[in-house]
Amino acid sequence: MKTLAKKDLIQALKIWADKFEVLSPTKTAHGDCLFDTFGEKTFTLDYQKPPLSPKSVFFPHSEVTFKVEENQYREVVSAKNMLLFGIRACDMMGILQASSFMCRDQIDVYYSAKRNAAMTIVMACPGPQNETCFCTTTHSGPIAQKGFDLQFYDTGDTFVIEIGTAGGEALLSAVPHADVDDRTAERQIEKFQKKALRSLPEVKSVAKAMNKLSGGKVDERIWDSLGQKCITCGGCAFVCPTCTCFNVYDHASSPGNGLRVRTWDACLYGGFTREASGHNPRASQALRLKRRHEHKLLYYHETDVQGSLCGCVGCGRCSDYCPVHIGTLEVVKAIAE
Repeated sequence: MKTLAKKDLIQALKIWADKFEVLSPTKTAHGDCLFDTFGEKTFTLDYQKPPLSPKSVFFPHSEVTFKVEENQYREVVSAKNMLLFGIRACDMMGILQASSFMCRDQIDVYYSAKRNAAMTIVMACPGPQNETCFCTTTHSGPIAQKGFDLQFYDTGDTFVIEIGTAGGEALLSAVPHADVDDRTAERQIEKFQKKALRSLPEVKSVAKAMNKLSGGKVDERIWDSLGQKCITCGGCAFVCPTCTCFNVYDHASSPGNGLRVRTWDACLYGGFTREASGHNPRASQALRLKRRHEHKLLYYHETDVQGSLCGCVGCGRCSDYCPVHIGTLEVVKAIAE
């Protein structure tokens, strides 16, 4: 185990920024917090979960996959050395789940190139980021169990650092740090974890809803009611760390020249499952909402969930940002009751 004094963190980030593009918690001019390129004047340790998950680092909202120039096709696979500093455990689990999905049956070269060039430093959560956090229920936090290169525990004036990979060890060797007795560090981490777990109550309606779904005991009128509320904005899918739906389109810029682009899509959109014949197997918003939540809570792939409870990591963003309040927390409560 190692330690890093808080006063040395800015220096460490500057050293890492010489080799990587460092994305870190950043205060905007309006007081919001986003993960953006590290800057000494805008960096902050006083942050909660950002509105967007880190998935866009590896799976951009829009991405050119092919270029056509004078009728010649050229594949575009782009990646650069990235360091994600300060992500939370739920988002680390989101990266693991999305990476499994994108590369399980066939490796997505566009995604994997970016993921393989990136390193992750998790900041263990001392407690809930807000009232919608339920990572302990989904076994995704508040402390990451795997996937990270380094994990920081805030113990006051210093960070106790858990090393997850050889790459993380190399990161740490480049900055000022100190060794600490493993037993001492383990006691500090255990104390941190116990305090964090006490502050995060289990959301029992998640397990109840999953049991009802698996037993086919959910009243269909629930989906009808939720479907009538949904405004089809797609926001829940776009802020979700594990949603990976995308569409592909070709754009001809001039004769013999153009682009092939993939962009985020959402299973809540009416055209997502519409077939070429015009038939849509999920013609109503109720059916589309049902399918999305079944995918998270019932029909997930065991490999993809990476030891978590299901296809939801408990970050609560869908409940935070749904304009009509039908995020996962509200859905599982409706099913459980």
